[in-house]
Amino acid sequence: MVQVHLLQRAIETAINKPEYTASLPPLSEKTWMKILECTHQARAENDRLEFVGDALMYATLAPQLYAQYPNGTPHLYTCLRAVLHSNATFSSLAEKLDIMAVSDRVLQALTQRTFGEGALAPSKTKPQVKTTADMFETIIGAYYLDNGFEALYNWVEEIYSPLIKVVAETFFVQ
Repeated sequence: MVQVHLLQRAIETAINKPEYTASLPPLSEKTWMKILECTHQARAENDRLEFVGDALMYATLAPQLYAQYPNGTPHLYTCLRAVLHSNATFSSLAEKLDIMAVSDRVLQALTQRTFGEGALAPSKTKPQVKTTADMFETIIGAYYLDNGFEALYNWVEEIYSPLIKVVAETFFVQ
């Protein structure tokens, strides 16, 4: 029986290693400021972007799992994707991703939203993890709209390939 908490712990350990580096997808200042607006209309748009980002992460992970493990079973893919696509993973990634590549104005606004700063995911409450994961998904949706699916796929592949390897190795050891 697959122990999901062991898979999740393996991902979080891998993300928190100093050698694991990744950056946020490159968004324009204009896109960042639209995401970070505090109006009713902006929040409604962010909810839509979050929905799109969530679906896109789900869609990009399946072919990447297949590419890295072409002889895997549907059970393997389903178990790995469930952990790779979790709010806990998104929150941990958000905290690890290099946010210094954004302008001071964007950094200040992100910090106010506890995205990439503050308590690490295991120390956060469930609502705090969800909020950070939602912001991550919103950024994914915005990046897709600005740059298209191929750019998003390549970005996800870059940051997820080592995580897929770690979680698969943990899966096979269980």
